[in-house]
Amino acid sequence: MDSTNLRSRRLFLISSSVLVCAGCSTIPFAAGGKSTPLTPRQTLDTYFSYLGSSRYTDAERMMTTAFRERLGQEGMSALLHSVRSARVTEAVDAVEWANRLGARLPAPPADRREFLVTLEISPSPEGARSWSAGTNRRFIDLVRQNGSWKIDAIGVSPGILVTGEPVRADNQVAVVLPVAPLRLGPAPIDRAIYTARQNAVDRGAIAWATDPIEVVHHDGPSFGLNPDDPAQIVRRDADPASLVPRVLVQVRQGDSQYLVTLIQPIRSGEGGIWAIAEVEAYGSIPP
Repeated sequence: MDSTNLRSRRLFLISSSVLVCAGCSTIPFAAGGKSTPLTPRQTLDTYFSYLGSSRYTDAERMMTTAFRERLGQEGMSALLHSVRSARVTEAVDAVEWANRLGARLPAPPADRREFLVTLEISPSPEGARSWSAGTNRRFIDLVRQNGSWKIDAIGVSPGILVTGEPVRADNQVAVVLPVAPLRLGPAPIDRAIYTARQNAVDRGAIAWATDPIEVVHHDGPSFGLNPDDPAQIVRRDADPASLVPRVLVQVRQGDSQYLVTLIQPIRSGEGGIWAIAEVEAYGSIPP
């Protein structure tokens, strides 16, 4: 090999190693040495991993300038220091989620996504009012900027892609879930919504909808039940009038306890979804 070719090869190797080392801490590399931008789900995973490992500067870089400005300096500090550990366990496209429940929303634009994200959180003392210990759910908006996805909003209510309204500044970091006031008594079953939910299950989505306990945790907030309230099945039988299969679930909420009745409104048996039909103060189990 002549001296000119040897120098060229050395320069190439040095340049390549510099490029790889410059990017290896932030962006994974695919085969062939080309960088691969993070997907929306990877963006969520990485962002909350940074929060949980106190990599505040890295987490801040994954947020849009507009989001940081909406939060302000005090809000930014509160968010960045709000957790001891954080892990994404599920991320559902919010538009798809709403459409499964009967909405008719258009597909999101190519540069914006919204997810209903389930997280396991260990809050810091400062973040105890923003997060609960254990399961939390948030609606999180992402915006694609310069080829990368960035966090643009974190709220307890759906954002602009679902409601048409942007997330309010006071909704950025709040309670675990918008829990309604306690609502006892029978609950109407909207067959249009639950038919859409059954169709979603049949397509392989939202497997939790076939598990009575998971349905209580997911849908309970609409009845005033917290998603972390301990719940256990106390009876499986059939409604004596309609013969529709039902499950009775005991839920403990502090010093109180409630009995939640769930039925299969669309299809009975394995693979059928469950719906909350009634919530009552817990006493003796009905015969």
